[in-house]
Amino acid sequence: MEMKIENLKQVEDNIRDYHSKDCISASGLKLIYKRSIYHYLNKEFKKTPAMDLGNAAHILLYEGLEKFDKEYFVLPKLDMRKKDDKELKKELINKNIGKENVSNDQYKILMKLYMNLNNYKDALFFTKGKYEVSHYGTYEGIPVRVRPDCMGKDWISDIKTCQDSSPREFKNTIWKFSYMVQAVFYCDMLGYDARSFRFIACETNPPYTVQHYALSDEMIEVGREGWKKAFHYWKKYVLENKISYFHGYDKTSDKAIIL
Repeated sequence: MEMKIENLKQVEDNIRDYHSKDCISASGLKLIYKRSIYHYLNKEFKKTPAMDLGNAAHILLYEGLEKFDKEYFVLPKLDMRKKDDKELKKELINKNIGKENVSNDQYKILMKLYMNLNNYKDALFFTKGKYEVSHYGTYEGIPVRVRPDCMGKDWISDIKTCQDSSPREFKNTIWKFSYMVQAVFYCDMLGYDARSFRFIACETNPPYTVQHYALSDEMIEVGREGWKKAFHYWKKYVLENKISYFHGYDKTSDKAIIL
């Protein structure tokens, strides 16, 4: 089953450059799959503390302490009602220009995850590869881009921070956020067996368990059907400039969606 990217180019660019490219990506297809073309075209980026923690975890757990220290600094708990604390915050930010910051509480979580991952050799194996290499090309004549977290010779991995990394709850998380669509798209575009994809679930609550997971056959099937369906609607939009709102539903004669 040949579904790989055509005219493939591998580029070691930064995440800002990657997102600036006018190509459909796994996250875009996931949003189209879950919602619609209209939602994808009108999405708004909102940064959250959970996203900040997830980004910091990716740097630390994939690339190590040295890389983390180059990109992050710890901002102590401060009372912004106090003049001294306001000045200290300003001083620390000026001293660490170009770095992101994490709070003391976030730093403690990150160090627990770092320790637990390094004590779990089976999961640790899937962090030793090429990190965030951008891939550009076309699929069925449509520009696409792919940037997996980490790639080995015959596997792809993706770290996901979560509140609960237990099998039952993380399985629910995969279904809730349609992670299987993203995972299978990565594998299909880059010629990997989807059964070799690994999620590394990192729990941000005590005891900060780290567990790695593979996709079931059912998830792989749903993921492949999902990205293909979303890609079909995206291709239709690119070629015909036709925006669909909610697709794949039966409708009444007056076009009401039947739930």
